[in-house]
Amino acid sequence: MTVHQPPEEPKTELIDKLLAGALSSLPVAGGAAGAWYEYLMEGPYNRRLAEWRARITDVVNQLALKVERLLDNEMFLDAFIQSTRIAQTTHQQEKLEALRNALENSVAPDAPDVDEQARFFRLVDQFSARHILLLRWAQDHPGGRGGSVHDEQRPNAAGIWGYPLPVLDGHDDLRTLLMDDLVSTNLVGALAGFPRAIDLDDKYFVGQVTPLGSRFLKFISGTDEQDSRDIG
Repeated sequence: MTVHQPPEEPKTELIDKLLAGALSSLPVAGGAAGAWYEYLMEGPYNRRLAEWRARITDVVNQLALKVERLLDNEMFLDAFIQSTRIAQTTHQQEKLEALRNALENSVAPDAPDVDEQARFFRLVDQFSARHILLLRWAQDHPGGRGGSVHDEQRPNAAGIWGYPLPVLDGHDDLRTLLMDDLVSTNLVGALAGFPRAIDLDDKYFVGQVTPLGSRFLKFISGTDEQDSRDIG
């Protein structure tokens, strides 16, 4: 009879050391505010921290095998602290996955420089999951035309090319706001003659994803996603 060994628990020494350092930098308030802070740290905050720890343990362990003296790598430490801080502020899975991927890509051979990485982390913090999903949709639709209002390739309740996106049809103000944010951060270029994303004659138009937008998406995408887009 074959005996199956239980799966080995991922090694957590590195991640525990990193998280201990990140937590030591958090400010502590006193009085009533301190009591609420302690409650949040012991309850919801610790739960989110534990979930983030589980999400990135394998990433850190794999990077430690590839990058010499990982814990002394300032680029990685910057990315770790920024991603961990932002991860505590959101429950949106798309953003958490983007942060995990960004951490993994922070020390890649073709990683953005430290200033651009800092900007990209700020954008993940600033954006909602819908921003990221809409930017991916725009990248998958070069030329900027989403089709008619009944076209399945247009952002709608069914989602964006396999990415779940809660209802945008019938929410013109929200859709325009999301695209305006992408244009204002130079991730998407505005259409010539139009300062913002608009509906025109029942067609949904957006600008082209810029080189900066493409670099941002690459930074927050996993290796499998990057490979599939390169092939496609």
